[in-house]
Amino acid sequence: MNKLLFFSFLFFSLLVKSSTEEPLNFNNDVYPFENEVKEILFYSLLVELRCPKCQSSNLAGSNSPISNDLKREVYELVLEGSSEEEIKSHLIERYGNFIVYNPPLEPETYILWFGPFALIFIAILVIFIVRKRIIK
Repeated sequence: MNKLLFFSFLFFSLLVKSSTEEPLNFNNDVYPFENEVKEILFYSLLVELRCPKCQSSNLAGSNSPISNDLKREVYELVLEGSSEEEIKSHLIERYGNFIVYNPPLEPETYILWFGPFALIFIAILVIFIVRKRIIK
């Protein structure tokens, strides 16, 4: 009975807390756009691009100085009419593949793409060899 009471209290307290929170809203005054397509492109790029300083955060979730500079740069490129690919290639040229969460498949990124599979293969091989020695 105590568990039921505890979980009920926890559920209702979370429900009250979530209903009082305001939804996440970007400030449209800082980055005004003439149409919604450019605005959607801008905010989607902020989520897709990584902050060079924070390393684990995207541009939308960072307030570091370099992140703010990159937001301004992306904003200006979007206003100029650059496409998503043009903006990404410009930033990759400037900051390297680190700026995107999904780097391209190139010789420099082979270890990133194939390294986990190689480690799994090595682990399975070691397990197989150890089991074979134990059986003998």
